[in-house]
Amino acid sequence: MTIKRIKYHRVYEDVIEQIKNLILEGNLAPGDVLPTERELAQAFGISRGTLREAFRILEREGLIDARPGGGRFLSKALDVAEDKNRIMDNIERATIIELLEARELFETGIVELAAKRATEEDIAEIEAAFEKWGQIDRDSEDRAKPDQAFHLSIAKATHNVVLVNMIELHMDLLQRTLSKTAKIPGRTSEVYEEHLLILQAIKERDPVKAKLALLHHLGKVKENIQKNVVHA
Repeated sequence: MTIKRIKYHRVYEDVIEQIKNLILEGNLAPGDVLPTERELAQAFGISRGTLREAFRILEREGLIDARPGGGRFLSKALDVAEDKNRIMDNIERATIIELLEARELFETGIVELAAKRATEEDIAEIEAAFEKWGQIDRDSEDRAKPDQAFHLSIAKATHNVVLVNMIELHMDLLQRTLSKTAKIPGRTSEVYEEHLLILQAIKERDPVKAKLALLHHLGKVKENIQKNVVHA
């Protein structure tokens, strides 16, 4: 019997995709006022909160603007495939930056707890995942799995199923994060060293050191993602 892992689905991404398609199909033009939140939420069959999340990302990208008391309107058109791809790529990057901010909050707690609770078996599993990262072919397209395994093994060392689930729910974005930085010269070696510092802190049972090592790692990831945004 084959069972496939359920992939976490972000509804607001579907909303963004549909709004983008409305623009590309000519149903929305620059200056057009969008329907009200109530109307759109009912049409999409989603909550207003989910709709606002999609709007916030589209506003950040500059596709729509909000007028106080005047609703939201389309601020620019998408005329060619290059614009479409660039916009969606930047939206994905914005989502990744937000994930990194969230990870700074919840994953620091995970590494701290892992440093306190990890058994010898847990540490062996973390080391095994780390060693697989070190053996990655620099030209391999499958770099995400060892990175995911490393962070997941740390979550498992907390012996808290909720924290493990939090990491598992964001596996797809972890993979996308790595895909944005994997081709940067020297980045694979840097990640190896950053992971090593996290592993060493957990082995030393030092929660503070583990937290600082993780924050350093996430800071470097964010720095590289933001550089890519600038050059995109």
